[in-house]
Amino acid sequence: MKTLMHCVAFLGICLTLGSCVGNVGNKAWYTFDCPEGGFRINMPEKPVKSDKVEVTAFGKQTVHFYTWKPKTFSIAKFKLFQISYTDCPPRYISDTIMGSVMLDSSIRMRTHDFTEKDDVKFEHIEINSYPGRAFFYDVPHDNNVVIVKQCFANNRRYDLVVVTKSDQGTNPEVAEFFDSFVLSH
Repeated sequence: MKTLMHCVAFLGICLTLGSCVGNVGNKAWYTFDCPEGGFRINMPEKPVKSDKVEVTAFGKQTVHFYTWKPKTFSIAKFKLFQISYTDCPPRYISDTIMGSVMLDSSIRMRTHDFTEKDDVKFEHIEINSYPGRAFFYDVPHDNNVVIVKQCFANNRRYDLVVVTKSDQGTNPEVAEFFDSFVLSH
């Protein structure tokens, strides 16, 4: 209970002072508008775009990534902010049951990018009223936390990721990133 109260107090101080929001490793935040991906999100400036062909729940596909990471990992609170998207064949997501099965499969596959463990639990969530899944993974012996949220919207799978240090007061930045995601069409 005391730990929870300390965390709440720390979060309150960060929000009150404004020292935690809008500045990640002295990088300014801005609204990243991605017309080709059909979304907007607040994140640190100058994310790097990359495309990779990967095996997804829908088979081999091109996944479009936008990633920000600090130049020096050891100093920054964050190691990574990333959003990616890929097209979803409508036949797999057009009905609620099949869409739910595909979301479960997609998030399970994503956990394996961070751990070989099969027991990482995921949650059913909504992202801006779209069905989604999320998991939180505390990397053992590494002081890192991984948070992944996925949703299907406009025949795409969106994947939002934050990797952060577990001992930093970074909740405002994490919330800013996830809460700011909106579809632009």
